Amino acid sequence: MKWENLYTPCEEQGRIECVRYCTRAYALEHIYKKECIPLEKSMYVYLPYNYDAGKKYNVLYLMHGGTEDEGYWFGKGRYDGADTEMYTDMGNVTQNVVDQLIQDGMIDPLIIVTPSFCEDVEEYRNREEYPAIYFDVVNYFWLELKRDILPYIQTHYATYAEDATEAAFVKARKHCAYAGVSQGSITGLNSVMLHMADYVAYIGSISAGSIRHGFDGKELKVEPDEGKIEEIADALKKSQRLAFWYNGCGDNDMMYESHRATYDAMLKACPEKLQEDVDGNGNCAFRLQTGGEHRYRYWIHDLYNVLNLFFH
Repeated sequence: MKWENLYTPCEEQGRIECVRYCTRAYALEHIYKKECIPLEKSMYVYLPYNYDAGKKYNVLYLMHGGTEDEGYWFGKGRYDGADTEMYTDMGNVTQNVVDQLIQDGMIDPLIIVTPSFCEDVEEYRNREEYPAIYFDVVNYFWLELKRDILPYIQTHYATYAEDATEAAFVKARKHCAYAGVSQGSITGLNSVMLHMADYVAYIGSISAGSIRHGFDGKELKVEPDEGKIEEIADALKKSQRLAFWYNGCGDNDMMYESHRATYDAMLKACPEKLQEDVDGNGNCAFRLQTGGEHRYRYWIHDLYNVLNLFFH
């Protein structure tokens, strides 16, 4: 199928809901060493055409990048009507791509959830004044995902988890995936892969590896975080084997070198659980986009790959 066809609306369109849920401010509590006021947050939920509450669906948790929020992937909230510079020449096409793949039978109908790792929006966006918040949110998002988001989705939508218990989520892990871009990719490594490999069988890392936290002046440090990589590898050795770990980045992306270095270091540190897919038997791969940049118009190609690789 040609990309321009994938980008256009199809006859069998899914629908997107905005839901509200409550959660503790896990990152802020860690930073300030005190109990903080609980948060009421939003996330968007994509439901496929003819969604049937009597069936069971795979779930992909899809995360945005730095300074963005839960509306980014589907062009909702403050992104409604965003110009083509932010997305593609046809604007935001995420739902169109998913709808087209489902309608053409290329992937099974699934639920896509777009949460946000942001704890406090104003403090989070002010990276110079609150650098700890900007980075620590990625390390503590797993607590919100595990304790608040997964249970909410299980109790309100038709997933493979039979109930909202830990045992049920672990049993249904091959029907649960996470993918993120940029800081959302770092979240997938530093938070989801590190703490939730027994809950999530598929992980997509797009345009960022595990980088050192902090700023040098006003420039983001992008060298690989060797200590964190070792920590993640040690955790994977004690967890169930990932069904697939997808990595995607463009060679013109500012995160390319650190992302590639992270991928290579992870394979070297954890050969027991990570094998490159060169003959159809491995469970991880690195897809390079020639000319690819740190932008949605390239990330939508990675999402296409993720949708076609996961849940098989």
